[in-house]
Amino acid sequence: MHKIFLAIILVLSATAASASTFWHGTIIGVAYNDVLNLRKWPDAKSRIIGVYNNKDDISMTGRCKNTVTNASFRVDNGKSANWKRVRMDKPNVWCQVVADDGQVGWVRGAFVRAD
Repeated sequence: MHKIFLAIILVLSATAASASTFWHGTIIGVAYNDVLNLRKWPDAKSRIIGVYNNKDDISMTGRCKNTVTNASFRVDNGKSANWKRVRMDKPNVWCQVVADDGQVGWVRGAFVRAD
């Protein structure tokens, strides 16, 4: 089991590291005295692996997911900013990001502006 888990992490890391570009995002709407948690999985109970402040730049993989409907969508698909915002603002939507240290995690879509 441990070897399988390690293999999954290595594949995710290699995928993130080998991508030529990431989609740029900016953290928005976080209170001045709060932070946005970067979580290992798209779930509010998942382990926190990092934090972001309001107006921080982030690198998005382009993948977002509604954890209630299990519907995934891409923010790097050329759709309009309004199309992205409507989908990302919904409750239970999480977007996958790559932290500066290379960790892949998830943040709530409502707090991200995909540029």
